[in-house]
Amino acid sequence: MSDGPHRSLPMRRGWKRVAESADNEAFGSDEIRDAIPPALEQDCREEMAPEFIEAFKSVCEDQASALFKDGLGAKLEALRKDAGPGLGRTALNFAIKAASNGGNAADLPEKAMKDALIDRAARGMWQVEEHYIRKSTPGRANRVRERMEQAIGNADINGVVRRVLDPKAKPVTQAPKRQGLDEGVKL
Repeated sequence: MSDGPHRSLPMRRGWKRVAESADNEAFGSDEIRDAIPPALEQDCREEMAPEFIEAFKSVCEDQASALFKDGLGAKLEALRKDAGPGLGRTALNFAIKAASNGGNAADLPEKAMKDALIDRAARGMWQVEEHYIRKSTPGRANRVRERMEQAIGNADINGVVRRVLDPKAKPVTQAPKRQGLDEGVKL
């Protein structure tokens, strides 16, 4: 007997935990919501070098304090080689788009990172749903997607953004698994 499709999910441990929570009716929406920030933060830590994050913030801060506000898009484009193929590239693309639309350089790192994390969460949800369709039933996949979608909408994405952009911030950890009978399902 299988423990569920989340076991064979080709994603990082954080996303497996989100899928497991969303698949199990014993987990409330708040528990699914609380599993999403650690999964997103793990993705950031794995895919973005601290040097890229510092350079990204520095370019935006320099532009915000500059007398002549031009060339931000070109300066951001120069960071593309350091962004990597994952979340860094996505955040950079959002930042370049916002800069070309006249976005405020001071708010750009937070806004671009938040947009990138929302995009990653949606992609994660779709990947989980697709995996569940292949390994389980479409009804179960739909239910998991709906629960994840609701949790993503309520998740603390801004907190993840602050921790990722602050090199001194401690990463958020997963909530401990319940071990005893007294730690059972919330009523």
